Amino acid sequence: MEEVWDVAVLGSGLGGLSSALSVAHAGDSVLILEKGISPGGCASSFHKSGYVFESGATTLVGLEPNYPMDYLCKKFGVNFPVLQLPIPMVVRLDGQDLVRYEDPSEWISEVKRVFGKPKRQTLFWRFLFFLSKNVWDLSSRYRKFPFSEMKDIGKTLFVFSFKDLIPLVLSFIPIRYFLFIFGLFGDKRFTKFLDEQLLITCQSMTADTPTPMAAAGLTYPNLKNYYVLGGMISLSNTIIERIQTISSKNQILYKQEVLEIQKVEREGQGKIWEIRTKHRENNVFYAKEIISNLPIWNLANILKSNKARSVANRFEKKIWGAFTMGVAIRWKDATYPSVLHYQIHLEEPLPYGGGSSVFVSLSHPQDKIRSSHGSLVLSISTHIEDPDVWIRDENYQKKKGEIEERILQALSKNLNWFERSLILFKHGATPITWKTWTGRKSGRVGGIPSFYYLNPFRYIPNRLDGIYLTGDTVYPGQGIPAVVLGGQLAAERYLERKRG
Repeated sequence: MEEVWDVAVLGSGLGGLSSALSVAHAGDSVLILEKGISPGGCASSFHKSGYVFESGATTLVGLEPNYPMDYLCKKFGVNFPVLQLPIPMVVRLDGQDLVRYEDPSEWISEVKRVFGKPKRQTLFWRFLFFLSKNVWDLSSRYRKFPFSEMKDIGKTLFVFSFKDLIPLVLSFIPIRYFLFIFGLFGDKRFTKFLDEQLLITCQSMTADTPTPMAAAGLTYPNLKNYYVLGGMISLSNTIIERIQTISSKNQILYKQEVLEIQKVEREGQGKIWEIRTKHRENNVFYAKEIISNLPIWNLANILKSNKARSVANRFEKKIWGAFTMGVAIRWKDATYPSVLHYQIHLEEPLPYGGGSSVFVSLSHPQDKIRSSHGSLVLSISTHIEDPDVWIRDENYQKKKGEIEERILQALSKNLNWFERSLILFKHGATPITWKTWTGRKSGRVGGIPSFYYLNPFRYIPNRLDGIYLTGDTVYPGQGIPAVVLGGQLAAERYLERKRG
């Protein structure tokens, strides 16, 4: 008789791996099924022509005390190979550098220098820091939100504080209204800066991002920022190693794209989950419970339930894709760029639905895994509207080449150390590539945009049709700390239900 795992985790993104670690730590057996040949999902890395490029996420925060990554490290004994960055990032805006200092006071001084209106800017950013702190505090205490059943509400009341009403009420108000209140609405340059910052954290802009989520997104660089040695995939590999150290019965299997899941009756075991994958040989697995790290749209297709389809259909509009580039350049200078992350605002949006800014991340000089001696690796990304329309037709290579050319022009113009003659290798990836890498429907990345949550009670519960949910389409949504927290909450719900 086939082995039956206590829990099968679909997908090895950081949300799924966080869930798997929590479950394994509790003594249950875990099987992780991953479509690709390596773990990490949208926070992974890949080898190409002797270099290691990031496939998606390039920044890491959330290691402060009581934040999700810190919780993961302390509770489960995980030690990530990271180096703290002295400066989180630099924004290149209209030919001017805006340094995103970690220290709030330094940052407020910087934003006043660039945008003026010192009193209004000071009040606005102090408001954001206050609200962001409350959001993270609330997220750490409201372990039952979003509510799946009535008893979740009762349990939440035990941790309720009247100050929690502040982010709750403000969740119904877009951040743009506070630009009015603080007298900053008419500054189009400042609004553009906010819009581009919100896009890379909340997948939406000032016009429709709920104020609490905007506060967390806009102050994201003011958390301690870290570089991951060996690439972002090192985060996943570290968690997997810890899971397998707990027990040899815990497994992760690759090239296992899930096609269908259903409940079946098994003699002596009652109803359990049967999971069928695309693998040619080892393609049927059984588990008592399932934690899904798949996007809600993918899960709806394989679960084939009306309820899952109904939930997925609520979030079909304005979902972003991504265009990414990897570039390796010759670097023999004794000095090294002092900043590893740049956001470059473009004079005009990229063609074919491309974004109005590009995000550039560099390899660290101490990271000998990602590049050979004498080279520097750049991972570049930007948003793409309507990823569903990208197909491999006769115009595909032309469209891809035009976006690549525009990005290289922007790098040459805005980074004084970048010269195209120094390029050793480059490649580009479209939403079609993302779909191939990750299996995500139409290459959709970044999760559900925050504007869907102007009503906070529209969050997707982390249990649907008997399946526990995590990942970037499930609360709390965007960013590594968020998906890690979501993974912990899904595992907690599973363990509580198991204990009765």
